[in-house]
Amino acid sequence: MQKIELSSAHSGRRLAAAIVLLAVGVAALVYAFTRLFSAEAGWQEIEVSSSAGLSCGDDFVLLYDLGHAGVSATAEKKALVSVYSDAAVAGYQIFSDDEVPDDVRGIRYLNSHPNEAVDVDPALYGALEQVSRSGDRSLYLGPVYEYYDNIFYCQDDAQTADFDPRQNEDVRDFYARCAAFARDPAAVDVELLGDGQVCLRVSEEYLAFAEEQGIGSFIDFYWMKNAFLADYLADVLAEKGYTNGTLSSFDGFSRTLYSGEEAMRFNIYDRAVLAGTMSYKGPMSVVQLRSYPLNSQDWRHYYEMEDGRICTAYLDVADGLCRAARDDLIVHAREKSCGETLLRVLPLYVTDAFDGGALSALEAEGIYAVLCRDGDICYSDPGLTVTAGDGYAPVRGGT
Repeated sequence: MQKIELSSAHSGRRLAAAIVLLAVGVAALVYAFTRLFSAEAGWQEIEVSSSAGLSCGDDFVLLYDLGHAGVSATAEKKALVSVYSDAAVAGYQIFSDDEVPDDVRGIRYLNSHPNEAVDVDPALYGALEQVSRSGDRSLYLGPVYEYYDNIFYCQDDAQTADFDPRQNEDVRDFYARCAAFARDPAAVDVELLGDGQVCLRVSEEYLAFAEEQGIGSFIDFYWMKNAFLADYLADVLAEKGYTNGTLSSFDGFSRTLYSGEEAMRFNIYDRAVLAGTMSYKGPMSVVQLRSYPLNSQDWRHYYEMEDGRICTAYLDVADGLCRAARDDLIVHAREKSCGETLLRVLPLYVTDAFDGGALSALEAEGIYAVLCRDGDICYSDPGLTVTAGDGYAPVRGGT
């Protein structure tokens, strides 16, 4: 077959066209890059860089007031994106029980080295200290979390019976057995050895049970993880000097670092109905607990049966069953982290009966509550401003 040669004129035109297309492509890239990092002073949403890799960035929204750092808002945003992206990647690796790099001394590493004294990341060590002080044992439901989590990936009710203990006695027995181990410090416990070193103590009986059942996780923060990630991200930002922002997760954990004059606002819901807003000034940790899904990401923590029953991720260490004492509860504190605040209110929420007296007693520790009752938005913090929507009225006290 005769080879067809392009004339020099055709070759020149094709080369010229390629150069033009290349120039257009470069211009588009420059424009996209400029759009990514250019910013005006004022409140902006800061996103994790798309090139950062696996991170917790999709779980959080960071709003930041740019323009107060003595540099241009664009330069400040560029530096902030870098810091936030690195922290989001590191936080994911530290607190995730999924596959992470072997050199990350996080929750996965600890689960993989039972009965060994190991150094862990300072952020994990601090979180484990908080859990130890609280006395709460939910962390140790790792095997139940690992299995129960499948329920949120079910496409119909027929599939849920394999994971729902209220439908399946075998599953219920398995969860109860795991919960018994979880409640027993002699069976499983994190021993804090100081200087960032810990040992995950697991009894021979539990190790044998774990091998028999194919259990790979003894401890897991599971649905509580974003409370500790919110603290981690906020602490990293503050350490780097970025304190003009507020950080919120899709599942109800918020850390405000901003100490300016503008008030921060947080929505108050009453069984998915927007009842009003709470506003406050200054740093704050907010924890919102609810028994129902509210946003597009909530499929990860809720499954609604055809009969209306909702399976939540709030599992009780008493038996591994999900429980919620109220449909909605907001607690907040100025001097405590999200993790600390959550751990104090956890036993009052993941239970069958709501104890308002015990909740009110937390005010002595600087932990205040907001909840809806019969059209009233009840709140206990005198420094809070509550604005009620139609059909609701703000009432100080009564939580």
